[in-house]
Amino acid sequence: MNSVQRRGLVNAAVAAVATFAIGSAVVFATSGSTGEATPEPSPTASASPPPPCTPRWDVVRSANRSEEPTTLLGVTVVTASEAWAVGGIGQDPDAPTAIAIQRWDGNKWSPVEAPSPGSFVNELRAVDAAEPNDVWAVGRTDSGFGDDPLAMHYDGSAWTESELPGDIHGVLNGVAAISPTDVWVVGFSGDPDVSLERALVLHWDGSAWATVEVGKTIGGGKAALEDIAAVSPTDLWAVGYHHFQPAMLRFDGEAWSNSPTDIKGTVHAVEAFATSQVWAVGRPIQEFDGESWTEAPMAKSDADLVAVAAVGGQDIWAVGSRPGKQRDTTSAAVYRYGGHRWVPVDGPSVPGSDVLTAVDALPDGTVLAVGYKDVQTGRRTLAIRGATCPPPA
Repeated sequence: MNSVQRRGLVNAAVAAVATFAIGSAVVFATSGSTGEATPEPSPTASASPPPPCTPRWDVVRSANRSEEPTTLLGVTVVTASEAWAVGGIGQDPDAPTAIAIQRWDGNKWSPVEAPSPGSFVNELRAVDAAEPNDVWAVGRTDSGFGDDPLAMHYDGSAWTESELPGDIHGVLNGVAAISPTDVWVVGFSGDPDVSLERALVLHWDGSAWATVEVGKTIGGGKAALEDIAAVSPTDLWAVGYHHFQPAMLRFDGEAWSNSPTDIKGTVHAVEAFATSQVWAVGRPIQEFDGESWTEAPMAKSDADLVAVAAVGGQDIWAVGSRPGKQRDTTSAAVYRYGGHRWVPVDGPSVPGSDVLTAVDALPDGTVLAVGYKDVQTGRRTLAIRGATCPPPA
């Protein structure tokens, strides 16, 4: 539209307004005035504020194979109706004899068959999915010569053991499956009972596993990595301990480096939501803002938190346990960060001594966590679903 057309429209609008005003005055005069003010139309009622939202969690149905004690230690959520949980089955929870794998269908968990390659011990500690038909789980196995790392893969039809470098003895604790040709796992090699464990990192390139040296990065002596998370293929985080103090490592696409923290305590898990927002969960919770680690504000708590997952940047969930009401018992602990500080999330009372060991979440608000409960009949699986709150408008 040129300037001439614009002026023409403006002049026409002015004339129309004037004509309307004169016509209105004539109508008013001929109808007569009562001396009363014409009532103003009532304004349209404003939209009702949304009802208050309180996050909570509830127990969902999980599976137990016969009467054998079962522990769940890891979980990954693919979609709201597709998730995997892993752990171990056996009379001794510290040395389970068979692999435990369960699958979520949106309403309940069901057991899935999987091989148990070790003669004495078989246990999966973590699981992650690059795609629905590309799922990785890691842990340990023992055939009488001590712990060996274990990696298993689901290809859409069955779970199978994946061959690892043969010269490694130890345990795998965490996995980050970025793509079918880019998978990272962490743990330790050596024997922690005599303080000889060393941090272990392996990488899958789509064809084979290779050891990635991080000894000089994390430092010499007693060290292990407990969890790993990825923002992207060129931004990964791994956490654990080095001589009983928190260890934070970062991968930039080329090499692993140390991300030092001055905060004392323990670190069990990491969630890397963005390059400038990384959470390390333990006692206390730490947050990385892109430059340094700081202690996160938290409601007074005696909880031991061991896993963390993000729905969004202002919606982070962590799970673990706290001392129970009876001696030598624990109860499930669920905490949430909503943008200000970490606060407990309420849920139902669970019979027995219960613990949550893993949690995962999706941007659509799906939050699933797993663990176990010890009751009179033995150890049973425990699974919960969180109900979060929508972000503020």
